[in-house]
Amino acid sequence: MKTLFIEAKSQTNISKNLLDKLKLPKKIAVVSTIQQLHVLNEIKDYLGKKGIDVIIGGQVIGCNVINASKIKDDVDAILYIGSGEFHPIEVARKTGKEVFKLNPYTKVISKISDKEVKDYEKKIKGKLARFYSSKKIGIIVSLKPGQQLLWKAEKFIKDNEDKECFIFVTNDVRKEELENFNDIEYWVNTACSRIELPGVISIDDIESNK
Repeated sequence: MKTLFIEAKSQTNISKNLLDKLKLPKKIAVVSTIQQLHVLNEIKDYLGKKGIDVIIGGQVIGCNVINASKIKDDVDAILYIGSGEFHPIEVARKTGKEVFKLNPYTKVISKISDKEVKDYEKKIKGKLARFYSSKKIGIIVSLKPGQQLLWKAEKFIKDNEDKECFIFVTNDVRKEELENFNDIEYWVNTACSRIELPGVISIDDIESNK
C-alpha cells in the first residue's frame, strides 16, 4: 500500500514570557516531538540571547530517543517541548540528565523527578519478571505503516527458543481482543512502545534490559 506522509505542525506558539520562566543551566539541549520541531531554532535563538548555550537535539519518539542520547555529554540538561510524560521520562532514563518540560498547550513548566523515573523503571522490571516466567507468548505485529515489524517478531522467536511463541497480526491493539486468547500467558508488543496494556510488554523494553 502506498503511503503519503504529511507534516502536522502545531499552530501553538511558544511565548517569550513562558521561556523566561524557565530556570535552566547555561548549556542545554532542546528536543521535541515532530509537531514542535519547527519552533526549536526560534527557541535556541531566544535563549541564546539570554546567555544560554543551546544545542538542537531534534525529534524524539516514544521508542527512540537517540537524538537526545547523542548529545547528552555536551550539555548539562535537556529541555523537552511537547505534551505528555512518556517522551521526557524516556529521555531522562536514557541520558541520565535533568529534563525540563515545557507544554505549549497547557503552558505548564515542570521537571522530570527521580521518583518518576524510578517508578517507571519499577513498572518495567515487574513486566520483565512476568515475561521471563511465562512460557506461552503472544507476539503482536501491527499492520500500520511505520510499525510493521514482522522481522522483529521473527528474530524474537529465534532468540527465545525456550518459549512457545505465536505471532498475532492486527491493525489496532486492543485489550478486548487480547482477552480472547486466554492460553497466552504474556504478550510482547512490537508496535508502538507507548501502548500501555496489562499483560503486555514492549519488545524494546525487553531488548534494552538484556
